[in-house]
Amino acid sequence: MIESKCGWSAAPVVSDDLILLAGGASGQAIGEAPILQAIDEDGERFRLSRKASGRDIEPGEISTTPSGDIILPVYEHDTSLKILRVGRDGVVRMADELPDDDPYDVVAYDTSSKLRVAVRAVDDDGYLCSWLYRQGRRQGITYRRWGEPLYLWTSEEWLLHASGGTVVGATSPDYARPGPAQSWVGRDVATGAALWLRDTGGYVLAGTAGDALIAVDLAAFDRTDRTDRADRTERDEHDHSKAARDTGVHAIDLTTGEPTWSSLVPGRAHSAAVGPDGVSVCAESTEDGTWRVHHLGLDGAYEGVTPLGGHACVVARTPEFTLALVEGQWLMALDNPGGGRRPGPAEPWTIPIPLGGLAPSYAARVADMRLDTVPITLAGSRCHLRGTESLQIIEV
Repeated sequence: MIESKCGWSAAPVVSDDLILLAGGASGQAIGEAPILQAIDEDGERFRLSRKASGRDIEPGEISTTPSGDIILPVYEHDTSLKILRVGRDGVVRMADELPDDDPYDVVAYDTSSKLRVAVRAVDDDGYLCSWLYRQGRRQGITYRRWGEPLYLWTSEEWLLHASGGTVVGATSPDYARPGPAQSWVGRDVATGAALWLRDTGGYVLAGTAGDALIAVDLAAFDRTDRTDRADRTERDEHDHSKAARDTGVHAIDLTTGEPTWSSLVPGRAHSAAVGPDGVSVCAESTEDGTWRVHHLGLDGAYEGVTPLGGHACVVARTPEFTLALVEGQWLMALDNPGGGRRPGPAEPWTIPIPLGGLAPSYAARVADMRLDTVPITLAGSRCHLRGTESLQIIEV
């Protein structure tokens, strides 16, 4: 158990010998606000802070450069958007302040702007900066060089994934069509040229498996919520069969945009985890409204189900276990079916979450849809749980 000073909800990032926690501040905060905490086996290695000035300070997701430097976007409402490049000794090597003009327009005198920022390094010289404003109403990606005011190219998608020379982003939703309708676009990272475009409806990215993007299709349920909400009665709210349907799970090839397989999971999916040997999807049952974890192989083959009963959120998958947060109180290991293993207990172990509970989770909402997430990170055999004021590390 390690004391955590950075009060933000993003999951820990494990980078070699460091555990990295992003921090922020509310508009009521005063004094120094921690924005980045780095922890190693001896405790805290360094902490970066920023003076709170009565405005919300929101960090983006932590990422790293190929050489190991830490990248942290920091957005202060109505003030600035900075991209910090920090050495592993805590020294800020570069601080790009992105201009308040097209395409970012981050200073809009809007204290509830809901701006989300994601940064990914292309190499040690350049990075992709993506922003999402008000659930996908306005968004984009720019390819920039450190310390240079201009960008090499720009597009109008929210960044989903970047690797192997391909950048994949999601377009803004079209609310005039059911879904809401959107597309995924694959682009060449060097030039920004479109390589492929695929109509993805309500796909939400769950993770990657090799050269495939694993997507969960929430469009059918979004359409149900939008069209039926005004007509529902109190009795309807308890009739799970009216709203629950099968959920599509799809593998999309990163280089071509073509599906490599598609599968259906019974019920309405709420969370998913991709592991080295399969995909686990937690969904509400169409039969009785209980929550169940469904297991798929990396070829899309259905492998089995683990009933849980109450509310659950799958958070990670290893070759042996699927980890699930159950009723917001316990972290539970569930045996994955198949794989030639001998029969064992369906739930090998369960532990309570850290005292005070987990920090509220952070996830960018794309097209008004997102999968449930919690601030838990699995790295090797260790699971890192971010509590409200602590970081708990357990051996799986």
